[in-house]
Amino acid sequence: MRIKKIFSKSLQEAVEDIKALYGQDALILSTRVVKKRLIPFMPFPRRTYLEVTVGIPDKEDFSEELRKQNNVYEEIEKLKQTLKEILESINKQKLEVQDKPSAELEREFSISALNLINKLLNKGVSKDVAQRIVESACGYDYEFKRLDLKGDSLESLVEALKVHIKVVEDFFDKDKGLRIVTLVGPTGVGKTTTIAKLAHMLKNQSMSVGIVTIDSYRVGAVEQLKAFALAMELPFRVADTPYKFRECIGEFSSMDCIFVDTAGRSQYDEIKIRELLPYLSKLPASEVYLTISTNVDEKVMYESIERFSPLHIKGLIFTKIDETNYYGTMLNVLCRTKLPILCYTTGQRVPNDIQIASYENLAKLFLER
Repeated sequence: MRIKKIFSKSLQEAVEDIKALYGQDALILSTRVVKKRLIPFMPFPRRTYLEVTVGIPDKEDFSEELRKQNNVYEEIEKLKQTLKEILESINKQKLEVQDKPSAELEREFSISALNLINKLLNKGVSKDVAQRIVESACGYDYEFKRLDLKGDSLESLVEALKVHIKVVEDFFDKDKGLRIVTLVGPTGVGKTTTIAKLAHMLKNQSMSVGIVTIDSYRVGAVEQLKAFALAMELPFRVADTPYKFRECIGEFSSMDCIFVDTAGRSQYDEIKIRELLPYLSKLPASEVYLTISTNVDEKVMYESIERFSPLHIKGLIFTKIDETNYYGTMLNVLCRTKLPILCYTTGQRVPNDIQIASYENLAKLFLER
């Protein structure tokens, strides 16, 4: 959907102009009364106009659109099947003894490679994932006939992570135009504070940012985010209906990024999750990120990904790393689902305690923390 603004003397005239210029499918997103100078550089005289923000749907080939929709549903089913296989694999690992004897590992890996495997295991990374990652970090040492790290631990782990996981690398790209970044996830994972942190980071990159909340359920949610927005001098709006939400999007359409905060939904409440669809469907430049707490069981993480998948998740955000010593489950999820990671948080302080994910940052997280 493209966004345009027109100026008319009345709403009736605006409607006629919109139909003539953009066709019957164009939508009025918002209106407001403005005063414009009749002579440039002169304060007077002025005339009152109606400024109308118009949404123009992209021309669609409906058969192609239907095919794309079917492909989306197929991808969701594939994701569900993958997650089901992952859960079955985890259960199987708990029932079977899969550990290789230490003597066998010592014959296969060098001491430095074994140390890296142990560091990953101690952080909660599963053995199969840790072993795959370290194998990618190694080359074969023909002299000692073992797999050995290609460089130092940090350098080797960075290269291995590039093979096995994805990160969102274009978050600070100003050339992308308007982006609508929505955070969804279970109750209490830290979506609101994470939005405040991300908004502050983008503002520091000289990007224009607006914040909209559609969380009208949680007591104090609006006041909390409003206080953050006020402190950072960012525009803030509340939308309690899909129509009002689209008005807010139209109002902020000149921004580089619009952050959308949502109410927490239990991953087991499918109806509540689907209530978000009227808000998020057919939004231009929409990016939906699932927010997951690292201090929950790994199986709960996979369940959340499966249940929120109808919202077309682009990537993952991990929170509360400071509340567990076993955040390696994050690496398990990233390796197995192949969903990219945007960022992770390490505390409650706003705007601090957040790190945009990069391969080097993630490697340091597992080697130095």
